[in-house]
Amino acid sequence: MADRELIAPCGLYCGACPLYKAATDPALAQKIAERQNIPLEAASCAGCRPLQGHIKIMGEPVCGTYDCATNQRGVDFCYQCPDFPCLKLAPCADRAQELPHNTKIYNLILLSKMDPERWAAEAEGRLRNYFRGKKPRSGDEIQI
Repeated sequence: MADRELIAPCGLYCGACPLYKAATDPALAQKIAERQNIPLEAASCAGCRPLQGHIKIMGEPVCGTYDCATNQRGVDFCYQCPDFPCLKLAPCADRAQELPHNTKIYNLILLSKMDPERWAAEAEGRLRNYFRGKKPRSGDEIQI
């Protein structure tokens, strides 16, 4: 069962992140540390919400999007903000085939229409299909 606490305010699912998985997989943590040339202790993450936006690998004291949603706007998810969507949700890199950040707005729209527990339970498969180049078929996600 997926954990609602692993859904970041921006719509990313921390449970599918290699850094989250590395917290319980020392071999994966070692592999990430070597590939990213970072210290081993920075090669894992407990998730955005459990860490209150203090993601070590981001290098900032707190994620700006997390801070905006939870501390400044007082919302659980960015789609609940009257200014949704905003530039804080824009992809953080041009490497969309490697990084899931361009899926944030899509994820948030789905979250606004689905139960978060159901969304989280399906999130990893949805992300896996995205990186495999598989588009959802009509009716695969939700009925609008």
